[in-house]
Amino acid sequence: RGAVAAAPPDEGAEGGGIEAEPADGDAEGEEGVISDSGEEITDTAEVVRSKTDAVKMRAWGAGAGGGDADAALRKKLVEAKAKKAIEKEVDGKKYKSYVVKGWEKAALDVSELDMEDASPEEAARMVMERIGTGVEERMAKMFEKAKTAECRALIGEHFGYFVNAMGVEVSMPFSEEQFANECDEEKYDLDYLPEGISIGDVQNRTYQPPRDEAEYLENPDDLRLLYAVLTHNDADATIRLIEALHEDGYIFVVHVDGKEIFDHVYDALAAYASTRDHVHVLSHPHRVRVNWGGFSMVNATLQILHYAFALDGSSNDSGPLEFHKFVHISSTTYPIRSNTEIRRRIASYPLDANFLNVVFKPNDPGPGAWNYFVECDDALHRIYRLTPLTEDDYGIDIYTSSQWFIISREFAEYIALAEPGTLVHDYLEYVEHVVVADESFFGTVLRHTQYCGMHHNDNFLHLQFDRWENELETGEKDPRKCVMANPEHCGRSPTTMTMDYLPNLELSGSLFARKFLDHVDSQVKDVIDTIRAREEELFQNKTDDSAVHMGPDTSFEGHGVLIVAKETVNETVPLCLGLGESKNMVRLVPCFHDGVPEILAPTWETGAVIEEETLMHNRWNVGPCSSDGNLERLETAELKSTPGAHSETGPSCLITQMDGLRTGRCIDSESDRLQPGGKVHVFPCIKRWNQFFSFGNGIAAPQGSIHTTVPRHIKKRIDDGRGEKQDLYLCLGVMGRTEMNYTEWEEDKEKENLVEDPDVNPDEMSEDGEKMPLSRWSGKQLVALPCKHADAVIEWLYVPYIVEEGDSGEPAAETEEAEPQNGETSDTASQVTEDEEEDEL
Repeated sequence: RGAVAAAPPDEGAEGGGIEAEPADGDAEGEEGVISDSGEEITDTAEVVRSKTDAVKMRAWGAGAGGGDADAALRKKLVEAKAKKAIEKEVDGKKYKSYVVKGWEKAALDVSELDMEDASPEEAARMVMERIGTGVEERMAKMFEKAKTAECRALIGEHFGYFVNAMGVEVSMPFSEEQFANECDEEKYDLDYLPEGISIGDVQNRTYQPPRDEAEYLENPDDLRLLYAVLTHNDADATIRLIEALHEDGYIFVVHVDGKEIFDHVYDALAAYASTRDHVHVLSHPHRVRVNWGGFSMVNATLQILHYAFALDGSSNDSGPLEFHKFVHISSTTYPIRSNTEIRRRIASYPLDANFLNVVFKPNDPGPGAWNYFVECDDALHRIYRLTPLTEDDYGIDIYTSSQWFIISREFAEYIALAEPGTLVHDYLEYVEHVVVADESFFGTVLRHTQYCGMHHNDNFLHLQFDRWENELETGEKDPRKCVMANPEHCGRSPTTMTMDYLPNLELSGSLFARKFLDHVDSQVKDVIDTIRAREEELFQNKTDDSAVHMGPDTSFEGHGVLIVAKETVNETVPLCLGLGESKNMVRLVPCFHDGVPEILAPTWETGAVIEEETLMHNRWNVGPCSSDGNLERLETAELKSTPGAHSETGPSCLITQMDGLRTGRCIDSESDRLQPGGKVHVFPCIKRWNQFFSFGNGIAAPQGSIHTTVPRHIKKRIDDGRGEKQDLYLCLGVMGRTEMNYTEWEEDKEKENLVEDPDVNPDEMSEDGEKMPLSRWSGKQLVALPCKHADAVIEWLYVPYIVEEGDSGEPAAETEEAEPQNGETSDTASQVTEDEEEDEL
């Protein structure tokens, strides 16, 4: 039964969440396979696999009841299905395939019960004893994590809503709810966008109207922020965060996890706040016991909101707090820009703007993938299936969004009041039972209320995620993040920021980042403080409000640069870094149109080129670059990289395409493989480590190379977990040029077998092992591979583009035609950008 997996939340939207389950499949049925002889195949290696789904075989487990009679009945069902099996042929072998539906696994055989002379009540009791066996087993499973009688009573109460709904013939919880959509904005279906509207247009929505159409602060210095901080186990980190952000007029309201083990954190912060009027720490009973994935994450934020507006029941007896913006952050967050930049950036938008990162493709899970939870005894307990909300059936869609945001005072008050009859009031009852509720609550409320029009889809927070919990080694897994029926269906947490990520942080364009853990890296915040202080000083010395950039200038006057393979510079056909005519693959391609090399001066690379001479997609922008160290173009056309105080590789830069449909896309060294490196592409710039490149200075990587640095925590995980030595530096180069000890991971060979791939290897290989000329790789895709393979690494030169005198300076009109893909005609080829963007989403 072919099942298409729902897309996981976008990392840029901070979807730590739960890895998406198939929309159907396991929840609804299992496929069995029968050989020609009529015997059921149970060996997964023999199971038929199609292009769209992999059929999974499992041994039949106990259904709703137990005993030999039920097992026999289930066997009969299998045999009945087998008789109606559909024949398949794969690789010349014939198989028969059948589907056993999920509800059939609950089959009970009650024919043996003697009910002929029994009263209706007695017969019902006999049947219920059989049915109750499965129900009892399920409830016992739910009680495993429950420690108290109160928690078990809560689980029993909510389980009863579903079980008894059948008996008294009423609807299942939330199956007949209707929610009022208060947003009057046009909504786009990302699968069927109107002509002229791309996914990027929808996903990158902004709200920054002209100043005469909305209320702005005239002076950014007048902006008043309320920082709502969630913390649990590190009072010192929380205090440092407050000290870093504090300005006159700012307020900090702190919620400390209500578990007893964090009382010492509460005591330390309460003592700190007692001498500072601008710091408020919520006390009992407003400290919520917060659990990963639980509604308690939302509830903790609601407690701060109630305090901010001095609502009845809160501990604020002094009246509502004064602020323009409500900034929701974690104690593991840290500012990566100066306070002046934070203030100016936020004040450049209207006072009613709401900064929240939302994935505009609504959640649409299959019924088996969306579950009803209750939270007690510091754990989540899965009860049964929860009705997924869709606009067509229930009035609203569920959007995945970030739990960290900056919102207006008006929207904050709307959430805090949650007045009866409003969407937020009704939705709270539903979302209380959703796993990872914090990523389904705030964005869904914003997108269905009158505040939807004041939405800027960016929360100015840099965040990136590590592997899903089920991908970790057994000893590293956190069982709290695996709460679904399938133990391999887990959540994940953000990557911890270390010194390796300084370029990412500095060039992210964000105001804040998380997560930072002082016990993992105690230096990175110190360096960030130095960068923030330097930016603050530059701001104080400037007379305008323009942004301050501190990295080296690699703009080449804004016209771009031709990146040339040094070895080929004097050959008949010089080769350059490019894309070729279509697709996202970064290739080694001819630099110039035919005839141009013949008229080049002997030392042409030390001068400049014009756009009309070079092929499409050969023009690149280097930068922006991080500020640690320096970059300088020498008269020889080489880039000299000088190490910085914290980086021996010198500045790290983005390298972006400047031509055609892929303008603005970044060179990216990450592929589909688990092993770092592989084929090199251009993709939308998400500013991860695999999109930042340094320039070899002979210390960390060969002179003249372009290379990226694998974060040390990833290297350590591979070194320790796999027992293999992971190289720290990956250079742009070619495969198969010389004999090199390059071993591919077994699980990557089906995805990307570099050793045998004709896209990266030359058409003719050297038979005697000698180093072949680089021209053999013309048109081949480049790879990121360990820099120690020096003969495979390419050394590059940098030739700036110039605009000839009298030229307008405007780029030439785009004449590229996107290559039809997957049988498209040229009429549909223009949609390639939208299709690629959807893949990224």
